Amino acid sequence: MNERRATAIAMVVGISSALIRLVTLQWLHPLNWDEIEFYRAARWIAEGRTPFREFWEHHTPLVWYVFAPFTRLTDAPGVDAIVILRWAQVPVWIAIFWLTNLFMRDAGLTPFARWAAMAIALSSTWLMNPAVEFRLDPLAVLFYMGALVLWQRGTKRAMFGAGALFCLASLANMRLIPLLVLTVLFLRIIDVRQQRWKGNAVANWIFAGGIAVLTVFLLFMAATQSLGSFIHSVFFENYIGDKYATPVIGAFPHRLLILFGVRVIGSDRLFEIAAIDAGGIALFLLGAAGLFLALRRFRVPDDLFVVAFLELCALLVTAGMNFVYVYHFESIIILALPLIAMVIERIPRRGFVFAILAVAWTVNAFASFFRGKELDRAYQDLVMHELHARTLPGEKVWAGIPWALRREPSYHFWFLPDMTKHLVQGRFAQPYLLRDVLRDPPAAVVFDHSTMVWMTLVQRELAPYFIRHYIPVWRNLWVPGMNVRLRPGRTAFEWIVPRDGTYRLFASNALAKHMWFRDPIYVGGYEAHDVARSTFVLPAPAAHPELRWWVEGKPVTFGGAIALRKGQRVGVSYGGKDQLGVVLLGSNDSALFRQPPSGATLEASTSRVTHVPRFGVRIRP
Repeated sequence: MNERRATAIAMVVGISSALIRLVTLQWLHPLNWDEIEFYRAARWIAEGRTPFREFWEHHTPLVWYVFAPFTRLTDAPGVDAIVILRWAQVPVWIAIFWLTNLFMRDAGLTPFARWAAMAIALSSTWLMNPAVEFRLDPLAVLFYMGALVLWQRGTKRAMFGAGALFCLASLANMRLIPLLVLTVLFLRIIDVRQQRWKGNAVANWIFAGGIAVLTVFLLFMAATQSLGSFIHSVFFENYIGDKYATPVIGAFPHRLLILFGVRVIGSDRLFEIAAIDAGGIALFLLGAAGLFLALRRFRVPDDLFVVAFLELCALLVTAGMNFVYVYHFESIIILALPLIAMVIERIPRRGFVFAILAVAWTVNAFASFFRGKELDRAYQDLVMHELHARTLPGEKVWAGIPWALRREPSYHFWFLPDMTKHLVQGRFAQPYLLRDVLRDPPAAVVFDHSTMVWMTLVQRELAPYFIRHYIPVWRNLWVPGMNVRLRPGRTAFEWIVPRDGTYRLFASNALAKHMWFRDPIYVGGYEAHDVARSTFVLPAPAAHPELRWWVEGKPVTFGGAIALRKGQRVGVSYGGKDQLGVVLLGSNDSALFRQPPSGATLEASTSRVTHVPRFGVRIRP
């Protein structure tokens, strides 16, 4: 088979694999919590807010500024708003592969080897699952690869441009800063044109380009009066977060074992054959071989040796992180492509390469269509729409992830990554004080994993208030619902009304037996199978003859419902002999503790299972 035809086949495999993954992007892949964070930051910038000064963040901000205009394309309160940003990121990935192809071409690699390497990457779940998400990494990788392509040119102007792009990469994703520092220092001491370790004076222009862009950025931050808060949030707070974080032992090898269908951390199964990623395994094995072969060129260093050294640096930096996630490998995979192409050129039988491409493409198609988590996506969309429908503009929501896209957060830390826990526990930042909650209670609470951690580990003093003043209408969605279990001997209780509204009364012995009053954290946030039995269908609201009520210390007659104002004190006394569950519900729901379909979770936390896809599936409120 001639070179042109072989290259065409590799191109078809790569492009079709990418197109297949677009189905996942649009319908089958749930939101990752980082996508929601990045969307909110970009949207706030589009609305004219200044990051760090007007809202808290701890990432460098370039990506939000670039994608801010796209957040204006819709005011949808649900998943669709963030899917638009996924689509807006597709041209970035196209540009990444185009630049990588240019780098490989100028490194002397053949068209077939280049396209075969890219086709394997595009057929890999290892790359493509995080690639369909809206993240900081793609724009940073784009700038990084663009800088390497300019570096190959070797002129002063190109070196200056490379330095500018390296700096932009750090402003897009600060996680690349250690790699960027190692990169520019290494490019200064090596001269690939003469293939010698004698230093390269022209590479000094890299430093000039980086300093120029950094100066412009710092002047912009100073002009927007956000420089001080930027330095504090991005450098000091991240330092505290890293210093006190507990590393996940074995996270790096765990991410590699996943390629082989093995999960040793955070999964209910150790091995699953359907989870094997053929394209990812090919990337790993061919990339490792290419790294070994290219590093042997150290005596006469060329472009491939340079990219191998940078790949090794990227691997070591990533392996040294406290937490290693799959999207951390995006830059590593892109840097590996020239090394993989080099190995492919050395494979004597082209049919073997075609066999790899065929298997990787088939497994990719299977994973794209039959390993989705569309029910998680549907549950996320339900919660997001319900938050919007149940709250008013100007009202606030408390959540560990900013699910309420069109409502304000109730706490300064509008999302709760692990670092915020250390900041508050170490008294480096203000906690969510109970007096602040009482002064302006949220209109709804999303009891996701981060909120649960906050309420049970960080600020336990908040739990009694939220548990007795809010109640789940869906597993993770808590609305104003003052509640208590009254026992003989505990005859009175008092609440502070969290929100204006008409509150309906439900009181019964059956309600008192509900597990909510025994273990509210379990009922309100966990995805255990037996929680599905917790749904409680409400009867018609009605007065209870053994309850006596008062508002602001004055006795009142309480029928089936009563209008209350935020901040009022409402008390109840009980004279019965049996346990009585009491709920004052500030919504029109006919049931409490409703559950999504089996297997659906708000944070897509359960393992993927093989199933027939359900495109466009919705969960009805």
